Amino acid sequence: MINNNIKALIILILLFASMVYAQQDTESLINKRYKCYVSLKAGSQMSGIKREDFILSNYSPLINLTIGKWFVYYLALEIGYKGYYFYYIGDEIKHHYQYYYGAAVLSIINMINCNNDINKCDITIHVGSGYFYNNVYGRPNICLNMDMQSKYRLNNILSVDFQFSAIMGWDIYQQNEDILPGVSLGLTYMF
Repeated sequence: MINNNIKALIILILLFASMVYAQQDTESLINKRYKCYVSLKAGSQMSGIKREDFILSNYSPLINLTIGKWFVYYLALEIGYKGYYFYYIGDEIKHHYQYYYGAAVLSIINMINCNNDINKCDITIHVGSGYFYNNVYGRPNICLNMDMQSKYRLNNILSVDFQFSAIMGWDIYQQNEDILPGVSLGLTYMF
C-alpha cells in the first residue's frame, strides 16, 4: 500500500519535471517572474458540510503540499498531496488517506489587472482532480479538488497563503456524494 503511494508520488513529480523542462525552449517568451513554486500549508478539515457535521469531534488536521509552475501571469499548473486522516461522525475511526492531484490555478487579480505587474495580494482558484485512497476502505477513488486561496506576497520569493479547500467525490466515506472541506494557512516559496 505504501509502495503504491510512493510510486504515485514519484510519477507525479516526474510528470511535473517533464512539464517544466518542456518549457525551456519558450523561456525567453515568458517573463522571468513566472516561476516554479513549492507550497506547504497546514490546517483543519472535517467530513461533510451539513449542520450535524459541525461538531468538535469531526475536525482533524490537514496537510497540503504542492509543486507548481506559472506559465503566464494568470495561469499555473500544479501537482499536490493532501492528507493524512479525517474523522467521520458515523464512527470513531481515524480515516487515514492519501490524495494526489493535479490542478489548474487561475489568478483572479492578475486576470482583472491585465498589466503583468506582480501584485502584493492575489486571489487564486484551483480546480483539478486526483487519486484518493481511503486506507479504511482499502480502495482507490477519483475525486474533484477545488480550492480558493488568498495570497499575500512578503517579497519576490515568499508569500503567505490562506486557503479554503474541498475534496469531493462519490463514496469517499459514506457510499454517496461526499466532501472533505478544509481551511489551511501556509507559505509558498517561488524559485
